[in-house]
Amino acid sequence: MNYRVTTALTTLILATAVIAGCGNNPDDNTVSQPAPTIDTTTQVLDPFVDDTADGQQKETVTRIIDLGNQRKAPDNTIIAALIASRAEGSWRVHHSGSGGRNLFGWSQKWDNRPALDDGAVTDAIENFYAGADSPENAAKKDDPVDYAVTIQLSDRLGGRVYFEDRTAYDANLPDFRTEDTVRNTYTEALPYARAAFDQFS
Repeated sequence: MNYRVTTALTTLILATAVIAGCGNNPDDNTVSQPAPTIDTTTQVLDPFVDDTADGQQKETVTRIIDLGNQRKAPDNTIIAALIASRAEGSWRVHHSGSGGRNLFGWSQKWDNRPALDDGAVTDAIENFYAGADSPENAAKKDDPVDYAVTIQLSDRLGGRVYFEDRTAYDANLPDFRTEDTVRNTYTEALPYARAAFDQFS
């Protein structure tokens, strides 16, 4: 009698253990999924991805940065210059045609030297930095986009006026028609300007 009870209890304990084990183990046919991971890699922006002018963009950028450094200009001032140059002409010195403009967007009527003249390029950059140094413009320096727009709109060299200059040749320039559209275009140029500055500074 004791033998039968002992056998029955042993059988019950083994059966309970098997059932408990089946409940804890995953089905053999179930494929375990890896824990999701977060990709923290940030793709680096190539600031010269659209340079089709034999390296002219890099030459312009390095000139802007070098002249800024010679003036001991703060980083945001140099970045503002890069923003304006990128937004206005994609860092190219000029656009071809009768309505050609320098690297900061001003029409060639303000300078009768050839568009690729070394002195004209340097003067355009130096003029921007001179505008950046004025107290009323420098007050905007914490925001490089606002800073760049303010410098451009305040430029009165030779009597020129920003928006009037853009209609001098009946140019259709929707990105520069109002201050808001100018600001939007400059904002789009900001990441390129920062990437170029980081690359050459």
